[in-house]
Amino acid sequence: MPLTVTINAVVQQKISEMNITQGKLAEMFGMGAAKVSQILNGKREPDVHFLKAIHQKLGIDGNFILDRV
Repeated sequence: MPLTVTINAVVQQKISEMNITQGKLAEMFGMGAAKVSQILNGKREPDVHFLKAIHQKLGIDGNFILDRV
């Protein structure tokens, strides 16, 4: 059975590669740090603003995002 790669896992990997904090990511996205933290910890579903930001600011493929929403 193949391992499912989640949006959260990919975003966490990008954060690590860019060597930034969740707070800095939230600042880049123009949203609150608490909201980003909740989304990345699975306590809140990602909204369109978040999904658009990870596509535009982090370069995550739109098809990948659509397949996992």
